[in-house]
Amino acid sequence: MVTEFIYANPTWLWGATLVAIFTAVSCGGLLLFHRLVHVDLRRAHNDLAGFIFAVVGVIYAVLLAFIAIATWESFTKASDIVENESDFAGAIYLDARGLPQAKGQAIRDAVARYVSVVIEQEWPQQRTGRIPDQGWKPLQELNRAIATLQPQNAGEAVIQAELFKTWNELYLTRSSRLSAVDGHIPDVLWWIILCGAAITTGYTFLFGFESFGMHLAMTATVAVSLALVIVLIIAVDWPFRGDVSISSDPFIATQRSWAAMAVNDSAAHP
Repeated sequence: MVTEFIYANPTWLWGATLVAIFTAVSCGGLLLFHRLVHVDLRRAHNDLAGFIFAVVGVIYAVLLAFIAIATWESFTKASDIVENESDFAGAIYLDARGLPQAKGQAIRDAVARYVSVVIEQEWPQQRTGRIPDQGWKPLQELNRAIATLQPQNAGEAVIQAELFKTWNELYLTRSSRLSAVDGHIPDVLWWIILCGAAITTGYTFLFGFESFGMHLAMTATVAVSLALVIVLIIAVDWPFRGDVSISSDPFIATQRSWAAMAVNDSAAHP
């Protein structure tokens, strides 16, 4: 339910909601703690509390930064996979242009069907967090079109070998993309993130300040800072979901390049 709300709404909306909730809970906790533990008792231990808070804060900051960096790297890796997959599809189309029309057209049609299925059927399903399978059929059809080429000379044999090599790369990048669809932070890490945020923010309650308003502002600042990093992690956790997600633009660009080739061919051979 929560996951669906997050990735079905704009990032600014759920992000602002999360920051507001985290800040409200932190400030509410401080208000309750302030009434239960007298400020003079807390003020007497400010030096020790500050030292321990520095240790706790650094440990959690390092952990949170590590998770954020790892999540971002996974996101960029998935983006690179999509770029490579579209490039391999485009390479197959270009290599097939070196074959006679009767032989190359079947390969070009097969790879064009594959790209269309990826854009029109697989991408919408990926955005829901489900692993699509519609592209396997046109990918197998492409393999059969290459395998039944029956080259008549050395040049066609070289092109067929290159097509097989590129098809294998296309297969591997597709498999990697499907693995990335379901790649996200394990639940146990989310528990660690949330518990660490609660401990770090809650530790600010132990300080004693002459001005409660200043204490409230400092606690809110810590809460907002941690919440913003958590928003970043959530936004890129699922690489194909939400506003901050990988789009099918590389495949669309490949399709457009083919259309431009067709227009140029028509102009060259009216």
